[in-house]
Amino acid sequence: MARYTPVYTDLTVRLGEVGILRKRAAAIERSNAAFSSGPEISALCRGSVVLLSSHIEAYVKELGELTLDKIHSKSVCRSKIAPQFFYHISKEKIDTIRLVVQPEKIAFHMQKFVDYETQFWKRDDPFPGPISSINFNKGFSNPTFDKVKSYLGRFGYDKFKRDFTQCLGANAQTNINNLNHIVDTRNSIAHGDVNATKTPAEIKSMLEDAKLFCRTTDVVFGRWCKENLCSIR
Repeated sequence: MARYTPVYTDLTVRLGEVGILRKRAAAIERSNAAFSSGPEISALCRGSVVLLSSHIEAYVKELGELTLDKIHSKSVCRSKIAPQFFYHISKEKIDTIRLVVQPEKIAFHMQKFVDYETQFWKRDDPFPGPISSINFNKGFSNPTFDKVKSYLGRFGYDKFKRDFTQCLGANAQTNINNLNHIVDTRNSIAHGDVNATKTPAEIKSMLEDAKLFCRTTDVVFGRWCKENLCSIR
């Protein structure tokens, strides 16, 4: 069995994009033009943070998509699936029903739910077809630790923080704080904060923090899936 999921392997390749920007900024920083090139160095580093946060978010979503595909392709019985999982595969239609008040509109949307969703809601046998990752992933963005924990909880995995902490030991809280800092810095940049920038050395450290977070998540979530759903590696 592979040590990590293919999703993590793909992430390590994509993080090379962040490395390209960081190395370019570092090269300018070491050059004779460093003093006059401050804005360019800052732009490259700010772009690195935004790209890094995006890659972390994409990794988590793709890990979920891989799990959805495995649940279907390996014919996992729905009796093994947590109740909240079913809510998230139908969340958009459920929320629509919750928002309407006129009886005829409630009836209209309920009929659509019965026609298209109830086939997925039976509690025995495998799912009758592929599970939409578009519906399941809705609402997940800005991958802070708590948001990743909540997202993985959609599968029924409610011991993520415990397992993550046990896996990293004394380094766990530092990694959690550093992940949140990456996302917070990205948000500040996206909202136009001109002071939200990092040095090439800080970007290098952020890259290592991102790899550690995603690698650890890959290990603990993969282990939980094998024990409770199916292997995703």
